Amino acid sequence: MEVERIFHSDTTEYVASEERGSSRALRLWIGVSHLVKFGVSCVIGGLSTVWDLLRCRWGPKSLAGQVALVTGGANGLGREICLRLACEQCRIAVVDINLHDAEKTAKDLLQMGAEAKAYKADVADFEAMKKIRQQVLVDFGSVDILVNNAGLIAVLTLNSATPEQIERMVAVNVTSVVMITKLFLEDMIRQGRGHIVAISSPLGLTASPGTVYGLTMHAIRGFMTCLNQEILFSDWKDKIKTTCAFPFYMTTRKELTDYLNSLKMKGKVFLISPQVAANEIVKGIKWERRNVSIPAGYYFQMNLMGMFTSNIINRFYRMALGTTDNFK
Repeated sequence: MEVERIFHSDTTEYVASEERGSSRALRLWIGVSHLVKFGVSCVIGGLSTVWDLLRCRWGPKSLAGQVALVTGGANGLGREICLRLACEQCRIAVVDINLHDAEKTAKDLLQMGAEAKAYKADVADFEAMKKIRQQVLVDFGSVDILVNNAGLIAVLTLNSATPEQIERMVAVNVTSVVMITKLFLEDMIRQGRGHIVAISSPLGLTASPGTVYGLTMHAIRGFMTCLNQEILFSDWKDKIKTTCAFPFYMTTRKELTDYLNSLKMKGKVFLISPQVAANEIVKGIKWERRNVSIPAGYYFQMNLMGMFTSNIINRFYRMALGTTDNFK
């Protein structure tokens, strides 16, 4: 294809285009044409939305017997998601860099009557994840539900972070999600079904002074949005579903709760238990929800706030979080 030739060219030579830009008259015509097409799209798209609502799922789908792979499944939110999926009679592959705790989680799942096995892997090591995929295929068969949960949490500003810290956080929080999704997406396309889940955070919906971590959460949100478009344009939407979760601050890691306490945030921000978050995420899978915010409505609130000016938003944050310059 011509597009492949252009974007996969081995040449490093830059050749300037001789094509002139569009004339003012042509730009005006294209603008008017797009405006008319947008109006027609609003009408047809609105009717399609009503039709989709009429034919939407009226009850949760069953997950019984499905194979679920959960990265970062040894502790915290990942462990609770594994336990919750076990209640849905899923067969679970627990993947974590901490094999000891992953095996403990797998043992607890077995005691619940679920089929489970622990696997050790650094999610940022793509070759290791390829081997995990082969092992899971042998042990369970193709993965039906992929939960990209593994991630690093660190309040790092761009100024304070080292290049090594930035590279590691991007590799674990973003690159691994993209590459692991690609790895298992191929199987889902082949088998004609699948559900891909990624865990972002509120910092994927709003700005954060923790620049490095915040950028990874925005990247996850953007990746899942683009993945949905790829699924749509590839006509996979009836076969492959996605869910992006945005749980608020969770009482998982002690260093996080200690950090919030040091900022005197207690009583000013939501603190969500991993059990509650896991329950909502699995519920989102069963109802095939594209976005799940915990608490409910937070996703809508953050998108609504994007309509206001930065002065209004900044003033709100200062007043809500109780900074010393609230009324300056």
